[in-house]
Amino acid sequence: MPLRFPNPGSDINRLVHIFRIIYQDTSDSADFSLDDMSRIMTSHMQASSRGAVGSQALSRSTGDDRSRDPLYNQSKSYSEVFRMLGWLRPTDQRLQFSITHLGGQIADDYSSHPDLAFGLLRECLIGVCFPNPATENLGIINHRPFKWLLQLAAALDGVITRHEMILGLLSVPDDLVPNSFENAVSTIQGLRGKRAKLMEAVDQMADASRIQRVTLENYTRFPVGVLKSSEVGWAFSGKVAGLYERPIEALSLTEFGFATAKSLSNMTDVRQSSLTDFPVDQQADFANFAYYAMLLRSGYQLSEIGDDLVSSSHSSTLLRNALGISDDPLKLLYSPIQQAPDEILRVAETR
Repeated sequence: MPLRFPNPGSDINRLVHIFRIIYQDTSDSADFSLDDMSRIMTSHMQASSRGAVGSQALSRSTGDDRSRDPLYNQSKSYSEVFRMLGWLRPTDQRLQFSITHLGGQIADDYSSHPDLAFGLLRECLIGVCFPNPATENLGIINHRPFKWLLQLAAALDGVITRHEMILGLLSVPDDLVPNSFENAVSTIQGLRGKRAKLMEAVDQMADASRIQRVTLENYTRFPVGVLKSSEVGWAFSGKVAGLYERPIEALSLTEFGFATAKSLSNMTDVRQSSLTDFPVDQQADFANFAYYAMLLRSGYQLSEIGDDLVSSSHSSTLLRNALGISDDPLKLLYSPIQQAPDEILRVAETR
């Protein structure tokens, strides 16, 4: 099965705006449901259904068959993105959610410190990793997709198309397999200049996975939206000549996108599976260090988080030394709220 991304929309600023509304309207609740999300979005005119907005949209959408309920499915798609980014966690009931500390930080910063909010958003995007406790992606063994995507685009002379993304990103079930990255680059390079061959390869992938081409294209909608988002700043979209027989719509990395791809190659990419043999308290201390490291990379001042960063760096020394992980927070790639199990996060809050 290919890597799948939810498809609630490609406007990243709107995505964060909607999350903040949900955050504000559920601040007095321990948890909330998809129906609560639908109610909140329609009440703030952020969703419509069958030509209606507001409460009328909610009444027109709701029915006995939830699979045909437009608002329910839209809320489910948003929840999948928010869980992937580490902003929501499912509770004991699968379709009940609570806001994480990371999600609250994003929402609080969005209005007063948007530069910090979008700095942290970039960290959350790079922090997306499968498998994780909050979301499922059947058939995917290991994957850190946005790190892979940025480095893939950089290796392809800084330019990548939607259909190249299908072949070079979605088709990879395990990014830890030796030579898998080089093979993805080589595959796309071998197809460039031959548009028909590119589409034939995409159709072959669709047939093999028993998924329609249009569905695979929809799976790229969120990562395309991320790359071309001015708030994220990694790439821009436009017609590019020289890739195929005629100019084609593609995403081109900015200088910042190239710099981010390069910095990722110098970071230690920690997966949860490498931590499970360590005691819970050591994992919790490392989770705290990684969280403060994320904040620092997002743009938070050392004067704000320095004491916590130093303290957690010291307490996580045994684990870091065992795995050869530097104490340099700029060289660590691990997002605990997106990767660690609930037990570790609960202990981390008490440390």
